[in-house]
Amino acid sequence: MAYVDTFVGFNIMAIVGLMLVIGVIIRAKVKIFQDFLIPAAIIGGAIGFILINIGVLPFESKQFVNFSLHAFIISFMSLCLTNKPDDAPEVSKKEYLRGGLWMSFIWSGSVGLQAIIGGLLLIGYNMVTGSSFSEMFGYIATHGFTQGPGQGLTMGKIWAGLGASGDLPIVGLIYANIGFIFAFIIGVPVARYYIKRGLNANKKASIEKEYLVGILENKKSSSLGYEKTHPANIDTMAFQLSILFICYGLTFLYMKYILVHLKGVPFLGVMSAWGLFFFHGLVVATIVRLIINKIGLGHMLSSRLQKHITGAAVDILLVASFMSVSFQVLTKYLGPIAVVSVGVLVTTFLYIWYFGRKLTELGPERLVAQLGCCTGATANGLLLLRILDPDYTTSVSMELAFFNVAILFTAGVPLFLVAPNVPNMSMLGIMGVYGLYSLVCFGVIWYLGQRKGDAVEQA
Repeated sequence: MAYVDTFVGFNIMAIVGLMLVIGVIIRAKVKIFQDFLIPAAIIGGAIGFILINIGVLPFESKQFVNFSLHAFIISFMSLCLTNKPDDAPEVSKKEYLRGGLWMSFIWSGSVGLQAIIGGLLLIGYNMVTGSSFSEMFGYIATHGFTQGPGQGLTMGKIWAGLGASGDLPIVGLIYANIGFIFAFIIGVPVARYYIKRGLNANKKASIEKEYLVGILENKKSSSLGYEKTHPANIDTMAFQLSILFICYGLTFLYMKYILVHLKGVPFLGVMSAWGLFFFHGLVVATIVRLIINKIGLGHMLSSRLQKHITGAAVDILLVASFMSVSFQVLTKYLGPIAVVSVGVLVTTFLYIWYFGRKLTELGPERLVAQLGCCTGATANGLLLLRILDPDYTTSVSMELAFFNVAILFTAGVPLFLVAPNVPNMSMLGIMGVYGLYSLVCFGVIWYLGQRKGDAVEQA
């Protein structure tokens, strides 16, 4: 390898950093982006997508694909290394459990619903236009919208490895990026509507200038976290990152082992695919965190600092995912992507709006949070929730933390047993499994949404 080749990875990081800074500047100066609270990462990523595809930047979109994948894995593993903050609000365990489960089943039901709608719309598109696009381009929508760019890319790679189109990973990324934009264009007006009508629980909610601009004033600051190691020995950030890197290495060794011993085993064999590295990584990270806590060293893991590491990985993921999209792939599938996107996103909004309005407690907060989670990622949900609950005084922020763990169980069947095998299943089998699963989720959602007492007024 030539010496100059060693700079490629760092140059990609430099471009991602440049796009993030450009996004910060534009967010601070352009009002329309402030009105919809579009994050700097999305602004910068969209600009990077244009610059890459018109040839201004000396890179190719495919160079950012694997970069997106690993940023996604790191964000999930970092999230699982995060302990509950000492200053987290105390909430009723019963309500915390109910709210967290409600959101997890909303999300899980969305997985099946979006797959069905996406598949049916693709079939309908082919019938109307005479095209012959694979239904896989409809089914992959759920992994982009509900799970975000990392899973859209990951599942696309798994399906491509099973004989489906090699363009599926990029199409999965495209759906995810469309979902991120939708989450803010629709979610922000919905959140503001609830504030205007006084339906949110936290009456201190307001949209301050700093929140719109995205930059704190010179004299204001907040702590990134507490020092856990003496700087004369090792920097706290270096120690925190070292734990994350160890988890990454352990997952790699574990994956190499199961690739040999589970290969060829029905269903479990698919679980050993490199594309599901993120799932095994979050399991390993969770186990490592529990062990550290068990031996009495949990205080060494700064929850605030770990959250910032997760947030940084998400910002990097957003920029890289936009820049991973090839304009040629986008134009090639523009028709079906547009039809599937509009149909799936409208259905998702109506689905969450319907069940959210049935909640008798914290309905606006949970509805808005899941609107962000089901069309992007948990980070979107938290940002939209912050509009209604700026200092997280309600239990919903903690419920989102529980939700991230709960979905591994509530959505385990469609995500880890069905989804990786979709290319090997018949259309009726796919529709049947997803449909039955979603109906079960709808029933649980209805049950969890009811509570004795006065209902909260909904629009």
